[in-house]
Amino acid sequence: MTELKNFNIILINLDGLRQDRVELIPSLNKLKQNSYYFPEMKTVAPYTFASLHSIFSGMYPSRHGVNGYYNIFKFKDSITTITQLLKKSGYYTSCDLIDESVIPKNGFDEINTFDEKTVNFSERHEEIIKKLSQKQKFFLFLHYTEIHKHLVDAVIQKYDQESIDDDYFSSQDENNQRLNSYLPYCDNYVSTLQKVLEETNIADKTILIFFSDHGTSIGEKKGEKFYGVYVYDYTLKVFCMINAPKILSKTLTNQCRTIDIFPTIAEIIGQNTDHSSVKIQGESLFSLINNPNLDDREVFVETGGLYGPWPSPTKHNVFCIRNNNKKLIYNDVPGTWEFYDLKNDPDELDNIYSENSEEIIFFRQRLIHYLNENEIDTKLN
Repeated sequence: MTELKNFNIILINLDGLRQDRVELIPSLNKLKQNSYYFPEMKTVAPYTFASLHSIFSGMYPSRHGVNGYYNIFKFKDSITTITQLLKKSGYYTSCDLIDESVIPKNGFDEINTFDEKTVNFSERHEEIIKKLSQKQKFFLFLHYTEIHKHLVDAVIQKYDQESIDDDYFSSQDENNQRLNSYLPYCDNYVSTLQKVLEETNIADKTILIFFSDHGTSIGEKKGEKFYGVYVYDYTLKVFCMINAPKILSKTLTNQCRTIDIFPTIAEIIGQNTDHSSVKIQGESLFSLINNPNLDDREVFVETGGLYGPWPSPTKHNVFCIRNNNKKLIYNDVPGTWEFYDLKNDPDELDNIYSENSEEIIFFRQRLIHYLNENEIDTKLN
């Protein structure tokens, strides 16, 4: 990736955008025609704090320390972030966030925060890019929360957030339409970013990386109105889109993980990821780009909800392994297991868990491997 080594990099989190909505956003859908697109990326934690810290570290939440909603300030100082590698490579590093706590601050030259209630993302981020366009090369992380903001506000106004009654969960058509009504905001935003790159004459030396940190419920599973409670696919299925000048369009259908974004950026800038005493767990996406016949990457996911049937904001208590279109889920607090054949049961309606299944025994062994590797304390150990 030497030809991209000195390009500007803009990393944009479209907060909470489900992968199945990408094709309903014309500007994003068009961008796929000149991008590497990963529609089978899965988040390693289906809520923002843990997910973004994993992206910036290339590690699972229990490895880097942000493994609970109340652990947002426990990111380990010994871990080198992708921002630190970028700064080491001569990038001016900047970000615009809803709050400083959503990502590790290490390595940033400039940290900006916005008021979500009043911000105009298109105008604000257009101005930030214009300012940074004068730099020799820059890295910019943008946190776009417009869809997330409208959805959460609307649902909270109409439904009791702590309730797990049937009202919200029996209104999936209405919930779906509500979510779709916010997509034009995102369409305008993506178009604005592309336009300002052309206007500032930096489009030919800038890499755009769009991704989502987690998906969002529309009422598929009772007990989860938003995200972070369970590890079902509607919150795990995210995406990544890498757009750079003169690259050929490729849609890579291999399963991959949000922790793979860190080593991908590191490969672009020519930095070795073997940079600290804590080894990263992601792998560069370029190996899939160069060889799309490679196997899917196994995904381990962990979460602990703020609400729902078994909230656990101080310690993750729901885990899963997803591979080969199969998923094993372990809910530590009630001590229950679930197993789904995602090819034949994509909505995860038929729990076919059986203790005597050789396939499920193998998945259990893989799950326990990740629990041990990440030093996660559960009833299993």
